[in-house]
Amino acid sequence: MALPQRSSDAAAFVESGVREFRRPGTEVDLRARVGLFEALVERFPGGVALFDRDLRLVFGNSTLKEMLGFPEELSTAAAPTMEALVRLEAARSELGPGEVEKLVRSRLASARRGEAHRCDRVNPDGAILEIRGLPLEGGGYVTTCLDVTEQRRTQATIAHMANHDPLTGLPNRLLFNDRLANAVAQVKRGGMMAVHYLDLDRFKPVNDTHGHRAGDELLVRVANEMRGSVREGDTVARIGGDEFAIVQTGIDAPADAGALARRMMLLLSRPFELGACRVRIGASVGIAVAPEHGLDCDELLMRADKALYRSKRLGRGRFRFYTPERA
Repeated sequence: MALPQRSSDAAAFVESGVREFRRPGTEVDLRARVGLFEALVERFPGGVALFDRDLRLVFGNSTLKEMLGFPEELSTAAAPTMEALVRLEAARSELGPGEVEKLVRSRLASARRGEAHRCDRVNPDGAILEIRGLPLEGGGYVTTCLDVTEQRRTQATIAHMANHDPLTGLPNRLLFNDRLANAVAQVKRGGMMAVHYLDLDRFKPVNDTHGHRAGDELLVRVANEMRGSVREGDTVARIGGDEFAIVQTGIDAPADAGALARRMMLLLSRPFELGACRVRIGASVGIAVAPEHGLDCDELLMRADKALYRSKRLGRGRFRFYTPERA
């Protein structure tokens, strides 16, 4: 019987082993099959627990006890119950937030109904364990436990790369659009928000004079300054090149958006030290406010961009709100 390597196959592997040693046969044959099954499970690269129809632990490999941190008295107890194990995990806050008794009742009710379940658990040392439970034909339950820390970290890294600018680490246009959509949905229920479209002034001469490496370093510095100058609920994104955008949520009046734009312009007008050279840039900003300027995401972005164009046309280093007459 080949050992599975994926968590999705682990419970099925154990269930097939249980069916195998439940087949009719002599007592000697049965003991042999059980011994073979236990030997295989001990080699399985994860934890395995087998419960009978009364939800008592009849088998748990050594890896399971190590991964879940069973205390010695529980490990040596004769057929501890699933309730005892679940209660231990709940008391150690390993089943998530909530009252211990409520968590225990919920987990046991699911097992008694014969429901399959899957969840992640984070150990105190940061290891992420994937727990899967599967009811067995004729009664009983099998639970498997695999360390998926690297898998989850890889997934998180891929997700971050898909939603963030690789140079600055800021949200990219994809994530920005998602945050904007959430902000607009909130405004539809009441309130106000603003979209800022920001373009760096005099950025091209930095690239031309000092090279692209200096330009990249400047963009990273700008991103860090902007990120540190907004509230936690706001989003700063790099849209492309030297263009940035901000979703400013929960404002009380357009003047709040104007105050943020002034703060950004002042911040970016200060000199930046890039190695042995000092450069000065600046910023121009266009602003659209919802619901005053619309409740459509594309429309708000377009109007903030039009306001930015007017700001730059009037001399750069300024901010302008969208106006229908002279956008």
